[in-house]
Amino acid sequence: MERGSGRGAKLDEATGVADAKQPPVLVVILNWNCWEDTLTAVESVLRLNYRNHRILVIDNGSTDGSVPHLRNIRNERVEILENLENLGFTGGCNEGFRRGLKSGASYIWLLNSDALIEEENILSSLVELAESNPKIGLVSPRLAEPGEAGHLTFCGGVCQMNPFYFERTADPKEALGWVGKYPNAGFVSGAAVLVKASLIREIGMLDEKFFAYIEATDFSYRSSKAGYKNLVDENSLVRHAQKNMTLNPLTIKPHFWYYMARNECLLWRKHMGVIRALRPSWWAFRRMTVHLCRCREAPHITEAILAGLWHGWTNRGGPYRPEYRMPRTLAAAVWKYALAKAKPLHFVRGTE
Repeated sequence: MERGSGRGAKLDEATGVADAKQPPVLVVILNWNCWEDTLTAVESVLRLNYRNHRILVIDNGSTDGSVPHLRNIRNERVEILENLENLGFTGGCNEGFRRGLKSGASYIWLLNSDALIEEENILSSLVELAESNPKIGLVSPRLAEPGEAGHLTFCGGVCQMNPFYFERTADPKEALGWVGKYPNAGFVSGAAVLVKASLIREIGMLDEKFFAYIEATDFSYRSSKAGYKNLVDENSLVRHAQKNMTLNPLTIKPHFWYYMARNECLLWRKHMGVIRALRPSWWAFRRMTVHLCRCREAPHITEAILAGLWHGWTNRGGPYRPEYRMPRTLAAAVWKYALAKAKPLHFVRGTE
């Protein structure tokens, strides 16, 4: 999308510092048992050339002694909020949304604690794009694996329900093509997404039923339904390690598998209804059975996958508990199907 002059601030060419016309931004960094990553993220934000921002670090019920380390941050721009329990990514970020709206911020930037910022002008670029059109609701940078040679992992996505199409890409050319082909169906990653405050006031906050993962797709779709565009800024990049569900499945914690198995089904049920959601839910189930077989030697993971599938089918949200189980008879049937179809599936999502 071509950027207009918008209402955004301009940078002083000599100092690289933005003038006072910059829209106020609240940067929300959610910490959960990862205080070292969070401190690095805070330091990187403080180095940005976008000056009209404040940082809210939310500790989400950490159990690793994070809070004393976070309290050691000494900067007038940084505020620490301590949740007594883990409210999930959705609940924690919603606390940030509330603070942002109350403080009069024009934007809330949700930044993952393990996101690595290398460009000092990234927030300036995101805000400039968002300011170029009042109907841009969400703006995300491109994502890449850490390291100079780290390959791109996210350049854009499409999520539409009628006709159904859901896909993401790491190919910049494909992503730019989708902007023209699906101008009102873009979705963004939640790893470093800039959210327009007016969008939150119109469509509400993150759906806490998801708790964690796929909530950004749901939020993007709701933004699209309200007439907003969700864009990936081709001029900005954040490095963020992706969990490789294919190459390193046994290194991923059970709660991730549970949410991934459950939340895609919840997404389709929410926006398509039970009947129309059957087809995409079946596709999601087939993909997940491939991972089930790959993890068959790790019962703590397979039980989480089965429980996630079960709770997705029964429309149950909330946090993961290690004791969750799919009913044994049903689990046996799922295993029988999965093992019979154990060869990898090369699945492409497409239109109905």
